[in-house]
Amino acid sequence: MVTVALVVELVSTVLSLLCLPINVLFVYVIMKESHKQHAPFSSSFFRLCIHLSVADIMMTIFATIFFKFPIFGVFPESFYEENWSVVPVAGVNYLGHSQAIGIIFIAVNRFTAVYFPVKHKQRWWTPSVTTVLMILQWTIPLLFIVPLFFTEFTFVMDRSTGSVTFTAKDAAFHKVYFVGLAILDGMVINIIVSALYIAIFIRVQTHVVVRKPGELAMRLALSAFIIFISYCTLGIFSVLAAMTPPEDAWMYRTLWFVVNDVLCASNAPVLLALNKPIPPMAFTCPTLTQKTYPHLSSAARTLEGCSRDAHMNRPITAQQRTSCHAAGERHPIKINPPLA
Repeated sequence: MVTVALVVELVSTVLSLLCLPINVLFVYVIMKESHKQHAPFSSSFFRLCIHLSVADIMMTIFATIFFKFPIFGVFPESFYEENWSVVPVAGVNYLGHSQAIGIIFIAVNRFTAVYFPVKHKQRWWTPSVTTVLMILQWTIPLLFIVPLFFTEFTFVMDRSTGSVTFTAKDAAFHKVYFVGLAILDGMVINIIVSALYIAIFIRVQTHVVVRKPGELAMRLALSAFIIFISYCTLGIFSVLAAMTPPEDAWMYRTLWFVVNDVLCASNAPVLLALNKPIPPMAFTCPTLTQKTYPHLSSAARTLEGCSRDAHMNRPITAQQRTSCHAAGERHPIKINPPLA
């Protein structure tokens, strides 16, 4: 029997799989561009986005294999009755917390970029610091899944709703562990990250440097906030599923996987849609551009330096001001502020 829940599950699965190549292409392009000297995509923001996209890709593949395929009869009924049946639960929790940590780091990154642009670039988000944070993004979640290997789970596959629910056989463990993590992820983290984005948008609207709606700082913050909205919704359903009796939690679990599909699929498209520098930077041939417009390199470097100085509130000399003005008069090229 085909139900609304099953149709929604099928649609979300298809959409997430269709967006999977976009996420993979996004990671490939950004990684390729980030290796170039002074490339805008080598900034800490896009390095964090790469790792968040990798977590999204892995979550899409993992959830599809272990929580979607069994529903459609791809695997035998005994699939979840083996000793390794804890792997699906541990994998989803591991990747989910990796996504959460990535979203937190991006929110903090945008906050410091807007409020403390100089320290953000020169001290707080250096390549070495960013590397340490990315390592933490993949190691901290291991602490959350260790307790799962010391308990047993019961899985229920409901083909009429398109959901796979899991319950710890130890009712006390299930209540303490899953309710505790749901409150942490769905309430505490969401409140903190929401406060950061509210502060960011207030600053963007009032600060003289980033006041214009078209400024890059606004677009980066807005794109990260839209991605966070999906995670916030995911946290709400996590709390509802954890606080509902296991036998009645199938609806919230189904909605959780639907929202998770949206979260995993939205990262790259949102960044591509809201950040104008990405498409031309990613798909323009540098050699052809230099041959066609031989003046672009020097003018662009001059104007980019002027834009960077203005963006970071650096004082400039009269000679520098004259050079900036002359470059702008000769070649009126719009240069975006640096991708902090």
